[in-house]
Amino acid sequence: MKHTAGRKATPQPIADAIRTVPQPPKHFPPAAKAEWKRVMPVLVERRVISVADLHAVERFCEAAADIVDARAAIAQYGAYVENRLGELKRNPAFATLREATGESRRWAAELGLSPSSRSRAGVHEDQDADDDSPLSM
Repeated sequence: MKHTAGRKATPQPIADAIRTVPQPPKHFPPAAKAEWKRVMPVLVERRVISVADLHAVERFCEAAADIVDARAAIAQYGAYVENRLGELKRNPAFATLREATGESRRWAAELGLSPSSRSRAGVHEDQDADDDSPLSM
């Protein structure tokens, strides 16, 4: 018996896949909307997302926005900030950055958006390339 604990399911085209890119949720901050607009066309083209799976894409995009916010806070306030006693402490935004990065990585793997998850799925961006395209020469 082959050990498969911890392995992600291989994203495969599904029968009830979303065929057009839906609008991002209205409550999304700008960074989450930008990530939605970047990844949803890819997922729709691969036919791996159904309406029931949209929550996974939403969580991925929210994690991406959290990363942007944490980096902005670090850039604005610095790597170290003073606590109420005047002592220098590492900016708490680093904890948010670490958590959001981990969350983003997990959702990317679930959605087939990381290089390793694409290789497991056998997804190659140039599979459908025309013979006339510059990539197929």
